[in-house]
Amino acid sequence: MSSSARALPLIAQIYDAALSPSRWQDVVMGLSEAYDGAAIGFAFQLPGFPVQGAFFEHGMRHPDPRYLDVFVEHHRRGLPWAIGYVENFVGRFGLASEVFPDEDVASTDYYREWMQPLGFAACGPMGHTIAIEDGHPVAVIAVFKLAGESPWRPEDCELGDLLVPHFARAYALHQRFSEMSALAEALDRLPTGVMLLDARGQVVVRNRSADRILELSDGLQLESGIPRAMRAADNATLQQMIRGALDATMAGAEVESQVMAVTRPSGRRAFPLMLTPLLSAAPEHTLHDAVAVLYVSDVEDQTLQRSEPLRKLYGLTQAEVELVELLCDGWSLEESAGHRGVTMNTARSQLKQIFFKTGTSRQSELVRLVLAGIAPIRDPRRSRPEKRRARPGGER
Repeated sequence: MSSSARALPLIAQIYDAALSPSRWQDVVMGLSEAYDGAAIGFAFQLPGFPVQGAFFEHGMRHPDPRYLDVFVEHHRRGLPWAIGYVENFVGRFGLASEVFPDEDVASTDYYREWMQPLGFAACGPMGHTIAIEDGHPVAVIAVFKLAGESPWRPEDCELGDLLVPHFARAYALHQRFSEMSALAEALDRLPTGVMLLDARGQVVVRNRSADRILELSDGLQLESGIPRAMRAADNATLQQMIRGALDATMAGAEVESQVMAVTRPSGRRAFPLMLTPLLSAAPEHTLHDAVAVLYVSDVEDQTLQRSEPLRKLYGLTQAEVELVELLCDGWSLEESAGHRGVTMNTARSQLKQIFFKTGTSRQSELVRLVLAGIAPIRDPRRSRPEKRRARPGGER
């Protein structure tokens, strides 16, 4: 089979892996098969993150887990052909023998301590450097011959060279995918619901807080992907806001952000909602591109864990934290004192200390500081809502 014929299925696997990182293992397996069962190692790290990385392999495992430490230590000290990955294997597949003679491999510690125990031949690997950052390889492939096999020849690089541009593109896509995944996690931590709308008014992206609000089915829902208020009058206002913002954005006109309150059938406090256009649509936009963002909050949501950030940021005591949390939940100072079983004099004294520690002077300023700061940011490990505190008189 020609190199081109062997390369086609590998190219498809490479692009699949760019969007689904676990499938790099399929690429490694396919490359090994294309090279008649050779041992393959593929290591990469995302640019800018020297500690975080991934490693996929075939034929490089050893029953003794200590061999992983040996592998890491030798790479830390530098391999005999390390210079090749910086100067010779960029933009192509190259042979380690170009920078380190095959006949000298058997005398190296790397061969005796790691290659030989794994059953590799006493010759250098074939390799390729996909990406370099600050003069150091951050994505590399190494292909090892097995014991008893002949060393690599220059013509063996032909198949690999056909894959080089695809590895480079896939690695760039993988990097972009990772950045978007990190951004998605950051959005999921926000206590405010975020929904991105396309030119049809349909939600194309939403975070977990938005999901929580929609799952309540208490005033706001999606119908055919479009946000709708359950109360007819509210929905008429909402649809007018959405259409006006989208039409203006698509026409390249400036439009102010708009706000409204969505009534909840349960009787709980209404959802504050703000619709903001994004940048004017580019000429090459599609109907599915996001052109506006809808923010919605559940002011009665008690799933936030503010205690630890408040202690660390402002040095508040547990009693002071409890008072701040009640105030942020809409309780008055008198209600908070009664709920906590303290006198008003004690509550006022605690509030005075809180003002001093947080650099605020009024209760409204304190609440704004807390709710606008990092304290409300969700910890993804806390998925279960806290029990709601009952307000005086049975209100919730």
